Amino acid sequence: MIGFIDKTIIIPISSIYSMKVKPNLFSPYNNLDSALAAVAGFIVIQIFSKHSGIGVSPDSVTYISAARHIVHGQGFIAFDNAPVTDFPFGYPFFLSVISFIIRLDPLKFGPILNGTLFAMLLYGSGSIMNGFKNPSGWYKRVILACIILSPAMQEVYSLLWSETIFLPLILLFIVSMRNYLGKPEWKWLWISTCICAITCLTRYAGIFLVPAGLCMIFFNRENAWRQRILHCFVFSSFSISLLLINIIHNLSLTGLATGPREKSSAGIFAILENFGGVISDWLLLDRVRAFAISATIMVVILFTATVIITRRVGKIKYGLEFVTGVTGLSYCIFMFVSSSVTRYEQFTSRLLSPMFIPLLWSLSWWIPEFIAGQSYRLKWLYGSAVLLITAWFLNTQLQADFEYYDGVKDAGIPGYQEDPFVQSDIVQWVEKNKSVFDPRVPVYSNAGDAVYFITGFATRQVPFSAFPVKVKQYYLSNNNYLIWFRDLDNPDMPDLHDILENKNMVVLKEFPDGAVYVTR
Repeated sequence: MIGFIDKTIIIPISSIYSMKVKPNLFSPYNNLDSALAAVAGFIVIQIFSKHSGIGVSPDSVTYISAARHIVHGQGFIAFDNAPVTDFPFGYPFFLSVISFIIRLDPLKFGPILNGTLFAMLLYGSGSIMNGFKNPSGWYKRVILACIILSPAMQEVYSLLWSETIFLPLILLFIVSMRNYLGKPEWKWLWISTCICAITCLTRYAGIFLVPAGLCMIFFNRENAWRQRILHCFVFSSFSISLLLINIIHNLSLTGLATGPREKSSAGIFAILENFGGVISDWLLLDRVRAFAISATIMVVILFTATVIITRRVGKIKYGLEFVTGVTGLSYCIFMFVSSSVTRYEQFTSRLLSPMFIPLLWSLSWWIPEFIAGQSYRLKWLYGSAVLLITAWFLNTQLQADFEYYDGVKDAGIPGYQEDPFVQSDIVQWVEKNKSVFDPRVPVYSNAGDAVYFITGFATRQVPFSAFPVKVKQYYLSNNNYLIWFRDLDNPDMPDLHDILENKNMVVLKEFPDGAVYVTR
């Protein structure tokens, strides 16, 4: 009789509960733990930013200068007064809108903005886990802790980078595509298309969502072939529309679609090793070539297995786990292809950060159901094993966080607001002697973004060695300044010795960490 009651009453109640949770993923009622994680994430960013404000990198300076110029009606131009083509319009425009509304510079509201975006990422991540096949409170909280304590996520949200809004957009795309696959209505197709379009305008890498979305739409067996083809056409046409406008604008101004890009010379094994090196960093392990290559292969296998398994399981067919696997796999493929075609910086936590949360989910979504299906004794055995591994990982993350905090609390977040840079002799002199520079004379530098950040002057970059015609034009130019930072040497530029041999320049001021020159 008890067994009969268990089967007839308890199962329907649990079904009703799951029906309540899954359609209301973002409901505060279901997300008290997500809200607490969001508050914790916001506080972490404020703590890191306390000493010297939000972190500023060379890319950050481009975003800030473009946002300032947009607010002042000067167009989408960077610190050198040239059109911005290396980055799309979305993130600088986002900063300019906030700056215009609250009448503050991005540097002033940066910590609050990034703290809020990190909080949104955490709340969204926790909410999405409510919609997994087997929502589990302890699993959800462990994953949220991993995200909060992740050095990779903390680095991204400690600096003014476009990834801070790029990552939440990817989560929104995962939810909207899951809703579309579950019920292929035009509403969800258009929402997914709009999110994809905005993501592409935020970072050029957002284009990876287009093939991901097309694959999910085309192979969705819930739709007839004619409807699949029509939906693919609509999605592909409109999802790239904003990016296409941006590229056409770039071509009309500079003749370059996405800025100057060098051809990649990296081999396949070098790409696999660099990719896996970041995975090693995420696991807080030393970089070893064989392990890095193996880790890369395992990540691809993991995403592929997630896609195959979740597509065939009835209860989670085309569910959040499936969409997450497709998204992660698509990003991996995009990074492999783009890095083999175009040369850019080595893979870093920042570049691979869009893959971090999908990787966590693809690695672990099956654990709650697996443990729940075991006998009492095995539940304790497997549960203890998972708990020990989780405790080790969280403890390792926490140690890395304390090491990072130990540096930023005394010197600031690494970048142009960090004390060693701000207090360097050349920076101090340039900042205090702005009047020395004739505003009619162009200023060049091996770190033009740094000079703009210090002085507000429009500053041109020394041309890259890969563009010999531009380098020759620079050598032949007269009447300009050169501000050279020894600590910011860029191997892709001519070195100082070559410049001084080819240009007739005299020293205005010299320091151990740099010098200021002017043509005779």
